[in-house]
Amino acid sequence: MARFAAQSQYLRIYTSGGSDHHLWQNFYVNQTVTLSSKSYRYFPFMWGGVGESSAIGEQTVELTLPATSLVISAFEDAFASKHLCELITYEFDYRINIDLPILNQTEIGRFTGFVSSMSGSLTELSVELG
Repeated sequence: MARFAAQSQYLRIYTSGGSDHHLWQNFYVNQTVTLSSKSYRYFPFMWGGVGESSAIGEQTVELTLPATSLVISAFEDAFASKHLCELITYEFDYRINIDLPILNQTEIGRFTGFVSSMSGSLTELSVELG
């Protein structure tokens, strides 16, 4: 049986008090998506680690993003101020109209952590959350 699954991912950088600093999603290109009454702007990123498995415990997640001034500033601030980073992945059937977010997406992964390290190049920033 063929599986017609696509994934949309959401990144939230916020204070422990709940004040949002950055809300990004990486699926709906050039669109702002409202999810749980928060507006996520499009920004390309990838994440791996515990988000790719069912492992639990003291795990980490690796984020890879373009090394733009916005991204570098966002994660330098998050590291210095101990802002929380929440990543959520949803899965859905891509045969349904995907021009807008689908209401019946299934959450398949969630991770919340602090920036524990960063490295990069002229074009890419790697961020580890733990």
